Amino acid sequence: MHVGIFGGSFDPPHIAHSIIAETVRCVFDLELVLWVPTFAPPHKPASRLAPFTDRLAMVRHAISLHSAFQVSDIEASLPSPTYTIRMIQALRKQYEHARFSLIIGSDSLVQFHLWSDPELISKECELLVYPRMGYPIEEIQIPEYLQNQVQWVTAPLLSISGEYVRQCCMEQKSIRYLVSESVRHYVIKHQLYSTVDGGSIQT
Repeated sequence: MHVGIFGGSFDPPHIAHSIIAETVRCVFDLELVLWVPTFAPPHKPASRLAPFTDRLAMVRHAISLHSAFQVSDIEASLPSPTYTIRMIQALRKQYEHARFSLIIGSDSLVQFHLWSDPELISKECELLVYPRMGYPIEEIQIPEYLQNQVQWVTAPLLSISGEYVRQCCMEQKSIRYLVSESVRHYVIKHQLYSTVDGGSIQT
């Protein structure tokens, strides 16, 4: 089984996440795209993230209609901070015979050498890299240990970010079409991202 691992804070999961996941699934014929919300990422203070249970629930809502998408809560069982290599090794115990591919943006590839055990990650799985604004693929230098482990993805260049969606919420602006309808209703119902007064985001 070819499994694409799609990690991220998903705070919240938005439409660009879904488009990227589906594009990569189709291009590389992935049998499963496993969405893995981060629990305690080393580069983001936990206090700045919505609770893990909310982010996990929102991903479940976002992918509920796609049979090839699943969500994993594996990072909640790992030591903090939850490094990618630890997550991959834990998933290997669940998917012993799977071929793993890690789905990341070109911005993450630029910083990949700063990750914990990047060479070990490259031995565990290939990298499927999609373009991000400000990080053109043609300008990225690939280290030698990654030369045969990087696959480029031709995908829409989308500037939607979780930060932008959260800002819209804080300003009481509509997030319709930025996230799925079920995620939008979850955000309003649970008053995430400073949605005060009963979640009065514009409808």
